[in-house]
Amino acid sequence: MRVAAVILMLSATAALAGYPDGVPGAEVGRLVRAALSAAGEKASVTDPIRPYPPCDAAPAVTGQGGAWGNVEITCAAPRWQRVLRTGLGPVPRITLTPDEPVEEPKALTLRRSLAKGAPVGADDLELAPIAGLSPDQVFTDPADVVGRHLRQSLGTGRAILARHLEPRWMVTPGAPLVLVAQAGGLSVSAPAEAREAGGEGDVVLVVNLSSGREVKAVVTGPNTVTAQTNMR
Repeated sequence: MRVAAVILMLSATAALAGYPDGVPGAEVGRLVRAALSAAGEKASVTDPIRPYPPCDAAPAVTGQGGAWGNVEITCAAPRWQRVLRTGLGPVPRITLTPDEPVEEPKALTLRRSLAKGAPVGADDLELAPIAGLSPDQVFTDPADVVGRHLRQSLGTGRAILARHLEPRWMVTPGAPLVLVAQAGGLSVSAPAEAREAGGEGDVVLVVNLSSGREVKAVVTGPNTVTAQTNMR
């Protein structure tokens, strides 16, 4: 294969006139095909859709890097250069190498096995890489987990998910409560005891320790409930 710069000129009249309005795409294609033919190469080159910039004479067409897979089309004045792919030879592969290694996401996992119903302590937890779980499925802040009870037994190394934990109760059965009653702009409180567990906004059954009566009340805070006059 003859690999050399091949300069093709237009007719004498066109060469003198140059391309003040830009080199038409059809003319670029003709120049490239002629250069390939002169180099003993055969390729079906599609004419560029848009014209190339103005040039005072016919641009030179050369093989890029000693091969004809890409050709360089160069104008001497005004100086510009374009590269056009001919389709000859293999398409070069580009291998992307990340600047930094990708770090696996981490989640709170158990240092030791815990049985169903056991409270999770700070010493039971560690951050460890996980696989197959998305960040919105796992916990990363110990404050979201410590003190909560497990719905099921979990083994060492297991990532803790929301479905593994009991709800964060504000009142639990047998716990002492403050029962607040409101009526007519007045508010009074009495000692009470929870009969059911509940989170904020839940309606639970409690017993008023002053009267011994069971009433339904809304959980309004940690160990605090508010009785409603319209509840049965």
